[in-house]
Amino acid sequence: LLAGERADFTGNVLEIAVEAGNPLDIQGLEDLARPEVTLVLAAEEVPAGQYAREALAAQEIEVNPSSLEVDVRAVLSRVELGEADAGVVYASDVATAGDQIEGVEIPPDQNVPASYPIATLAEAPNPAAGEAFVGYVLSDEGQAVLDEYGFTPP
Repeated sequence: LLAGERADFTGNVLEIAVEAGNPLDIQGLEDLARPEVTLVLAAEEVPAGQYAREALAAQEIEVNPSSLEVDVRAVLSRVELGEADAGVVYASDVATAGDQIEGVEIPPDQNVPASYPIATLAEAPNPAAGEAFVGYVLSDEGQAVLDEYGFTPP
């Protein structure tokens, strides 16, 4: 299936998305359990939803989300529209969300990181282009682009 070695090319971490200005002063995962905070999460079938639940469970924080969304974009939309005070998404989603959203970082010891693999396929129609793309993504320049969009080093 793979022509070359599989390698992680980037990573991501969870972040709490809040309205710009953070009007409820949400500082961390524990604040998501406050009764006045309306929280939305991605559904359990979605990786971000699964990771959010893992992070909350590891800290023994019980929350009652007002809704479970189909993906992180829907979580962000709820926060942008003022239908939720907070949502747990990836840092890369917050980085590209625009001015209406800001992120509250979750400390590394409370976070559930994600990693993303890359490899050239053995049956690729253009293996040289595949190898070139993998090389670019793993290069300093490729990593700088990923960093600009909120991704973490592999």
